[in-house]
Amino acid sequence: MPHQISYKISNLQSALYKQVLAPAVAVFILFSSGVSTVMAADAAAEPDPQLNRWQWLEGRRDQVSRGVTALGSNIDDWLAGEIIGDETNETFLRLRLHQQLGSLDGYHSKAKIGGSLDLPRTSERWKLIFESDNNELNSLLDTVLGEEKSSGAIGGFRYLQDLGDEWEITHDIGLRGRLPVDPYYRFRARFQQPLGDIWSLGISQKIWYYRTDGWGYNTDVMFSRPLASGMVLDVSSEVKYQQHRKQTEFAQAVSLHETLGDLETLSYTIGLLGFSKPNPRINDYYIETRYRRAIRENWLFLEAAPQIIVSRSENWRPEPRLIINLELLFFDF
Repeated sequence: MPHQISYKISNLQSALYKQVLAPAVAVFILFSSGVSTVMAADAAAEPDPQLNRWQWLEGRRDQVSRGVTALGSNIDDWLAGEIIGDETNETFLRLRLHQQLGSLDGYHSKAKIGGSLDLPRTSERWKLIFESDNNELNSLLDTVLGEEKSSGAIGGFRYLQDLGDEWEITHDIGLRGRLPVDPYYRFRARFQQPLGDIWSLGISQKIWYYRTDGWGYNTDVMFSRPLASGMVLDVSSEVKYQQHRKQTEFAQAVSLHETLGDLETLSYTIGLLGFSKPNPRINDYYIETRYRRAIRENWLFLEAAPQIIVSRSENWRPEPRLIINLELLFFDF
């Protein structure tokens, strides 16, 4: 029996790579590189080569999306022991290309893969998750400024706990992709509550434990209110502790968010970061403008974020930075 289970899991892993991940990565590379020669043979015959190229790429993306949803449905059927059901499967795959250019750190890029396998018939509250990188073990500085640094792929199960409309609570358990095997547990809780007619309170709490790196937590408290100009004001405070780093970091930020159109936003942020242990001190100041929009319906997004960072480690010399993210979503629901 264990041999049969291992064989089935091996088949599922093979199907995931052959039917979903490999085609998805190929499509993503075509998008991010501009696809300058994909439709060269058809360009002379078509009056609008640009439209023809988009149609071809959309077809490839839709094909992978159907494969993603089919894979989620098949795994759900396998675990449920049935092959008939009307439940919508919300399995999705996310590919993200991160590019960063800085006056001090130079240029670097990184691709990330993540997603969730929905299991509506097996259980309404369990999901299979996988991430090529997770940011719990990165510094708060890297997380706040949007730097993509690898801390290892993870995979496991997520349980959704229902405690009412104001609370969103999840429990994750799984393995980190490294040798020796590194099991982990992660708890997340989000709470939102209006404070009168104008202000609202949001609290996000995350606690995790990795066998090799120990435990840590991240607490984020945010106060928000709409402004007369149609913008939204956010004031946030964040604290992060990591046992393997033996330090506690904090961040404070004030942000203005503006909705420019459907799936198009613009944000302005000014903030600071530092250590509260062993000796409290501020290490970094930063300002950032972040623009995000959907460049193709609701599945292809472009994000640009120019930043200026002033760090104690660089003798308070300003460092201009530019971050560009391209995000591609595969889903069929």
